[in-house]
Amino acid sequence: MKKPISVLISLAALLLITACHRNDIRTEIFQIEQLRNPESVQLIAKALQPLEGIQKITPDFENHELIVVFDGRVVYVKNIEYAIVAAGFSLPNWPANPADKAKLPEELR
Repeated sequence: MKKPISVLISLAALLLITACHRNDIRTEIFQIEQLRNPESVQLIAKALQPLEGIQKITPDFENHELIVVFDGRVVYVKNIEYAIVAAGFSLPNWPANPADKAKLPEELR
C-alpha cells in the first residue's frame, strides 16, 4: 500500500519539476520610425543590453521594424518598450521624451 503512494508522489514531483522549465521564447516586432541605419540599431542594442533574456535583435530598415527575440520568463514586452523609449526612440503608442530624443544624433531625431 505504501509503495503505490510513494510512486504517485514521485511521479507528481517529476511532473512538477519538468513543468517549471518550459521555454517561453517570444518574438516581438516593434515599429520604430527612427530605425534608419546601423547606428540606430547600435543605440537600441546598448539600451537593451542591461535587460536579461534578450536573445537576438534584427532590424528591418525598409519597414522601420525591430524584431526582438527574448525569454518571456525573464523580461517582459513593457520592459523592452521602456528601454527603447528611454533611449530616445518613439513607438507608435509611446512617444519618446523630448529630452531623451535630443540626445540622439540629428539624423535620428
